[in-house]
Amino acid sequence: MVTDGGNVHAEHVVVATNMTVKSPVGMARRTQPRMHTAIAFRINDPGVVDGMFIGIDEPTHSIRTGRDAEGPLLVVLGPKFNTGHDGDVARRFVELEAWARRQLPVGEAVWRWCNEDYDTPDRVAYVGTPDREKAPGFHIATGFNAWGISNGSAAGLMIAGLVAGQSSPWENLYDPARPYPEDFHKDGDSQTIVSGFDTIPPGGGGVVVSGDKKIAAWRDGGGALHAVSATCTHKGCTVTWNNADRTWDCPCHGSIFAADGSVLHGPARKPLQRIDV
Repeated sequence: MVTDGGNVHAEHVVVATNMTVKSPVGMARRTQPRMHTAIAFRINDPGVVDGMFIGIDEPTHSIRTGRDAEGPLLVVLGPKFNTGHDGDVARRFVELEAWARRQLPVGEAVWRWCNEDYDTPDRVAYVGTPDREKAPGFHIATGFNAWGISNGSAAGLMIAGLVAGQSSPWENLYDPARPYPEDFHKDGDSQTIVSGFDTIPPGGGGVVVSGDKKIAAWRDGGGALHAVSATCTHKGCTVTWNNADRTWDCPCHGSIFAADGSVLHGPARKPLQRIDV
């Protein structure tokens, strides 16, 4: 393994980076990146919800309890949506909070975030050794379909066994090289194309097309304009501005970049190039 600090040699390597940043068998087309909006609310009685629950109705919501340094929380998740395919993620938070206040005895909303996961065609994760001949000690875990608490535990047990030279009855089930429908993965395009830099308000962002260039621009709270390339450094798709997290989200394979272009989430490994405007 080559790193900025030098080369690392190992008999076994485990890549469990949500989406694999490297694999002898490509995972990008075998998975579909998606997000949920999530809000954590203060609650007076942590026993009001005893357990974790997911609805069966559309749009689907899920609830569970949690805790931070200040006390108990009720965590509410909204419907899933494909990463980078929504140009107004902030609206989803407004809708989620309204739903929670109609349905549940919640107090102050203290934490808000988008979480990302990867779906697979058969709803089973990809775990194991993708290519035993070319890379016999290379193991991956990805595509948990938002069921990482259970499947992540199974993946850890299985990969630990593989490293120790033990077989697992789950190897065929989780086989990362198993066949998949070629039409499963759906690429997207930027959902935040704007007509010009002057249309971007403070705190906002958008993609401006200038000739053959696509520029991802945003304004800080003081009104200063900042710009980076809108071309994802993974496979070249055009990013979407996430107006809730203030990030650039790739609508193809789920890479997420900070407003300044730095990588927050793979599979991209290089930042978006800065551009002077």
